[in-house]
Amino acid sequence: MKTREGFISNSSSASFIIKKKKITEEQLEKIRNHAEEGERLGIDNAKSDPWDIYEGKKFIRGETAMTNFDMEEFFNKIGISNDAYEIRED
Repeated sequence: MKTREGFISNSSSASFIIKKKKITEEQLEKIRNHAEEGERLGIDNAKSDPWDIYEGKKFIRGETAMTNFDMEEFFNKIGISNDAYEIRED
């Protein structure tokens, strides 16, 4: 019989990128505070599984190792159009 040792995970990672010129300042602020805003909007796991957010001059991007917080649902709820962002799941 074979046994496996070590950490086993069924989670997946994901990332997104948005051109800042395609969103409003209000939407940008909501992304910066996505865990609190997501909880207010009723998105599951908003506070327990927030994304890591990185902001540059022209883009804002995020990464997560757990896709429990549905960022696409969040974007839709704050009014960001589908053509403004790209989400990649691994």
